[in-house]
Amino acid sequence: MSAIIKFADHVPSQPPVVDGDGLQEEFENINSPDTPLEEKLASALSCILQLQMRISDLQEKMAQSEREVVIKEMLLRNATLRERELRTQLVGKFW
Repeated sequence: MSAIIKFADHVPSQPPVVDGDGLQEEFENINSPDTPLEEKLASALSCILQLQMRISDLQEKMAQSEREVVIKEMLLRNATLRERELRTQLVGKFW
């Protein structure tokens, strides 16, 4: 229980930088000295859950971007190989 109290009393001075007013309100609720401990813990849990959802969304977007990059790299390699083949054919016609 003392670890939870220490956690609830130790709150960063700056709010997390995340878009959305809900998270900002939760952070202000945690920082308020008038807020009861139970509400601070509930607000902290809510902040954590929102941040975890945001992390999950960003991880999904990053995975999608990585897949797109892999596909584009493959297309670029294929185009480069095709260019070499065409150049080889063109040079062969002149010799």
